[in-house]
Amino acid sequence: MPFRLRSEAHGFFKHIRSSFAMDFDMYYLCLMAGLAAARKEDVPTSQASELVDHFPGEYRAKGRVIVALFLSRELTELGIARSNRGVLHTAIAQLVDPLSPSHLSDDGMKELNKYSYGGYSVLSEWFDDPPRVFEAFLPLYKQKLDSIIIRPR
Repeated sequence: MPFRLRSEAHGFFKHIRSSFAMDFDMYYLCLMAGLAAARKEDVPTSQASELVDHFPGEYRAKGRVIVALFLSRELTELGIARSNRGVLHTAIAQLVDPLSPSHLSDDGMKELNKYSYGGYSVLSEWFDDPPRVFEAFLPLYKQKLDSIIIRPR
């Protein structure tokens, strides 16, 4: 099963698309926003474009880290205690397939894509207009992520 990018994301990133090495960069930005905000959305396949079924290019080396971030978020959202080994093992087994190019089962990939779809909505809320300059967008994106991830004590 491939990574899928919500169709509207192409329009959102249209002004800065030339700054990306590949379309997976857009997917990654959406995914990280979705994971950080714990936002998942279900989008029909007709409203998303297929990318690849593996972590491409520079993402290949970080694929397992991305999967670990996903598993951490998903297990938290499912309310599965890390101490409950039996339930934890069953949940992970449903989401992971070590033999697939993405390290995810079909169910895992469907759920990961939902975070990417939800992440697009998060980006749409964070930015009133599509970004026009990549160098201006990236620091604002990081600031928004940090505001969710890093909580004042």
